[in-house]
Amino acid sequence: MLHHPEPRSGEVVVSKKYKYLMVFLCMLTQAIPYEVAQTIQPLFVHPIVNTFHFTLASYTLIFTFGAVAASFTSPFIGKGLEKFNFKLMYIGGIVLSALAYVLFGFSTRLPEFYAAGILCMIGSTFYSGQGVPWVINHWFPFEGRGAALGIAFCGGSIGNIFMQPVTQALLSRYMTGNAKTGHLISMAPFFYFAGLLLVVGLIIACFIRTPKKGETVVSAAEIKASKASAAKKKASEFQGWTSKEVFRMKEFWIFSIGFLIIGLGLASLNEDYAAFLDTKLALTKVGLIGSMFGVGGLIGNITGGMLFDKFGTAKSMAYAGVMYVLAILMMIIISFLPFGNRMNMIAGCGYAIFTGLAVFSYMSGPAFMAKDLFGAKEQGVMLGYVGLAYAIGFAVGAPLFGMIRDNTSFTVAWSVMLVFVVIGFLLLVSAAIRIKHRQKVLINNGH
Repeated sequence: MLHHPEPRSGEVVVSKKYKYLMVFLCMLTQAIPYEVAQTIQPLFVHPIVNTFHFTLASYTLIFTFGAVAASFTSPFIGKGLEKFNFKLMYIGGIVLSALAYVLFGFSTRLPEFYAAGILCMIGSTFYSGQGVPWVINHWFPFEGRGAALGIAFCGGSIGNIFMQPVTQALLSRYMTGNAKTGHLISMAPFFYFAGLLLVVGLIIACFIRTPKKGETVVSAAEIKASKASAAKKKASEFQGWTSKEVFRMKEFWIFSIGFLIIGLGLASLNEDYAAFLDTKLALTKVGLIGSMFGVGGLIGNITGGMLFDKFGTAKSMAYAGVMYVLAILMMIIISFLPFGNRMNMIAGCGYAIFTGLAVFSYMSGPAFMAKDLFGAKEQGVMLGYVGLAYAIGFAVGAPLFGMIRDNTSFTVAWSVMLVFVVIGFLLLVSAAIRIKHRQKVLINNGH
């Protein structure tokens, strides 16, 4: 837990403008280094599979291995941030991700691509997964932290808007043949992105930092108000169950299984969409659809927290489920149409908007649901288990989609993902309703 002593007399509190400069740098981190390290990688799937004659299922294991490696190393990186200089950790992550793209450029075999993917994901954890929250939590220990985190993570959606078409345009320049059957004639795009990630990351590293010793980021009045608010909130809110109590609840296991199944279905929407759309549209149009996803995600990230605050877990996640069902239906429609059909672009934009509007379900969703459903007593522990359920499903989902597609067709693969999403959200929402009912019973009984 971060320690923030009360300001001593005469100390100057850091201005809000400077604190929001740090927010902007975090947002820029998400928009370019994070975007290059993680979000644009699916756009390379189809060109790489065609160039080196891999199967879709075998190559998309790159996302599984990367996600597992990042999840395993994240706690250690978090501990490292407490012991070592943040700026050096940030630079280290940037260098690792840039080196990963260099390795991509020289790779010709699956193990080499897997190694590059793992290195890239671990690197991004330094400056994004752990780094961005670390910076925000230091500059906004009390008031404004939620808004600052929301603005910072919107950078990923903003980056999507311009990085997706730029990536597709660059790939088309170094490809021969059409989007469906074309292959790379050069691995130069990987080296360009390695340079972009490194240069932008190092520029950000020159300015981004945590507060120096002696700097005060909160006033005495803010600390007093925060303590009073926290005491009042603690007295009135549901305190929750311990993790041992939660594990004995069948609703928890239904909830977790539902979130895991949701991860199975959503992995394809995030990791395999480009490999599919490349078979139906020109690369530049796929890039425009990626931009539309960025716009949808920007709106979804901003409105998601509002939905959770106003409607709670069950209704908000039900809404997200409907959006994902509509998105997958768009993909199924496209799967029946020939390459270049006008309807492909219209349905593709529909997929992008529907998916973007629901991104809050797995971005801010786990943190909100852990406390809303299981209380604040062991919130951190429950967040870990809630996030783990989704992460396991997501890690398995991408290669599973590829395996189904390789043995059947895209239509069948998307239909299976649709079934996963429907079943997963039904389980999660029904479990959430029953858990909230348990809370009401306890509150009415005076516990």
